[in-house]
Amino acid sequence: MTFNQSPPAQEAATTGSCPICHGNFETCRCRGGVAVLDRRAETDQFHQVVGRLVADGDRRAAAAGRRARRTRADMAPGQTPQPVLYMTRKLTFAPSAPASQSGGPCNSCSGQGGKIVDTSSDGVSRQNWQTCIPCGGTGVAR
Repeated sequence: MTFNQSPPAQEAATTGSCPICHGNFETCRCRGGVAVLDRRAETDQFHQVVGRLVADGDRRAAAAGRRARRTRADMAPGQTPQPVLYMTRKLTFAPSAPASQSGGPCNSCSGQGGKIVDTSSDGVSRQNWQTCIPCGGTGVAR
């Protein structure tokens, strides 16, 4: 669908060749045929045409005693949409007691929040931090 195109663009559209190098659009390297097409103006004119069609449809519907169906509820009355499926579970946070109320450091990790576990073997040194499970890595007794 083309509206008001420049003369070089009209020539390119009718002949199928670039108005600058006269090659076809598969062999054209100067991009002259692409540069002369005014896509923005063409898009704006298309939106204006669609807007006029919508306004005309609204006038016709009003004259017939109806109104245009704009929402899903208008288009399918009485139907309820399916609920949205969330792929994550709801997060809940349980506040932990402050250290002053809980009685001090964790007994399992002595307040360190975990320990270093050495899993070295075959001349390869491996040391990993393992979080304390009873205190959750906070170092505070629960």
